[in-house]
Formats: sequence, structure tokens, C-alpha cells
Amino acid sequence: MSVTTTQPPFTSLLPVEEPGTEAIAAHVERTGHGGWWTDRPDAARVLLVHSGPERLLRGDPQHLDPAALAPLGRGQFTAPQRFLPLLGHTFTHVTPWVRTVYVQQGPPRPVSPHVNDWVRPLTTSDARRFERFSARSAASASAPELPHWLTRTWGGHAELAASGFAWGAALGPYLASVACGYLVGRRHMDIAVATDPAFRRLDLALACVTAAARAARDAGLTPTWAASRVNLASRALAVAAGFHPVRDEVVYWTGPAIAR
Repeated sequence: MSVTTTQPPFTSLLPVEEPGTEAIAAHVERTGHGGWWTDRPDAARVLLVHSGPERLLRGDPQHLDPAALAPLGRGQFTAPQRFLPLLGHTFTHVTPWVRTVYVQQGPPRPVSPHVNDWVRPLTTSDARRFERFSARSAASASAPELPHWLTRTWGGHAELAASGFAWGAALGPYLASVACGYLVGRRHMDIAVATDPAFRRLDLALACVTAAARAARDAGLTPTWAASRVNLASRALAVAAGFHPVRDEVVYWTGPAIAR
């Protein structure tokens, strides 16, 4: 009997929370956005945790029902290599890519006080601004995403705006840049940021990330960051914000599910 829940099952397969995707376990428990799957309620042999496009696998893949994976569709898995045959059997393609995990270990580069003045925590009243921000970003993208990818581990624009874990640079009716706790764990907060293309190169992303990292530390959490090896802009922003690389990890992008 499998178990699906938004509450953490009692299992020794729960990973020790290290910087990076491991924060997903506590994020689901904290926010209720996502879910857990185990092959049985006690003495589980395999574990799946998911939130938005992020998925974590642990344990023995022989006990994971492909029917539990297929509905998740496109997304990225942090998983040991032994899960690859199962992923390949479930999804149309599996593409490995390497990302670097960072931890903030130093001070961020200072930005203009005028830029800092534009940055503030987002609230429920910013939901419409967030929707406009998402629409403008989608209009300039070759592969538009709605709702905005930043919101997918929170359930949508309104949910992230109301979460207490989002900070934005507000210029009149527009959000020019948004940073958030993409995954908020017990020990770490993995930060992500996006900027309206019309407002890039103004240090707004750096100011928003700095605000998010400061709030994480105030909450007793270590700020973390993840960037693809080929995303030079993200890597440069991480360094500017005081983050230092701690490890590389392989992630598997999958989907959609194979029609059966």
C-alpha cells in the first residue's frame, strides 16, 4: 500500500538537510505546497518528495510505482543514479545537467541606497503586480511560462506574494525584480530571483537577493543558491551577493510522461 500526503511520513529515508534541493522536504511540510509518496506507511523503502517542478528521490527504486511519477510530468529530479532506469521507463526523455550549489559566506557587494529604497517585502496586495510581472516576462520569453516559474513551489502568484518569503523592487505599478525563498527548509533557504528584462543591469536583482538573504538569516536560516554551470549571469549574481560554491550535483530533467 502506497501513501500520498502533504505531511512527512516517518521514515529513515528523509535526508539530512544539506544546502540545495534537500530543503524540499521541510518546504512541503512548512507550506503544504507539494507532497510525499512512500511505498508503505511504516518502514518505507522508497521516498518521493515533490513541490512544483522540484522532485527528490531516495531509497530503492524497485519499490517505486511508476504511476506515482507519471502525473508529475515535466520537472527535475535530484536522485541517485540508480533511479535512472525507472525515470527512463516513465518519461519521454531524461536529460542530465550539472548545477552548482552555493552558500552565502560573505557580504554582498553594496548597491546604491536609491536602489535599496525600491526593495520591500511583498504582501497579498502585490498579487496583481506579480501577475503583471509574470505576463511581461512571458511576453519577452521564447518559451513563456505562466504562472511565473518563481511561484511554482508556492502554488501561484497570490500564494507567493502572501508567503512572507518574497521581496520585490517596486517601481510604481510594476515589479521590476523579485527574489524569494524558492525552497524554505528547516536549516536553509534556497533563493531564486527573476528580473523584468526592461529593468536589468540596474542592480535590482542584487538588491532583492540581498534582502531575501538578510531575512533568511534573521529567521535562523542559511541562504543558499543554485545555478547551472552554463548560466553565467546567475553565477555572477551569486558571487556578487556573497555566495560561494560548495558542491556540484547532477539533476535530471524529465517529461512529459510516456503515454501508456
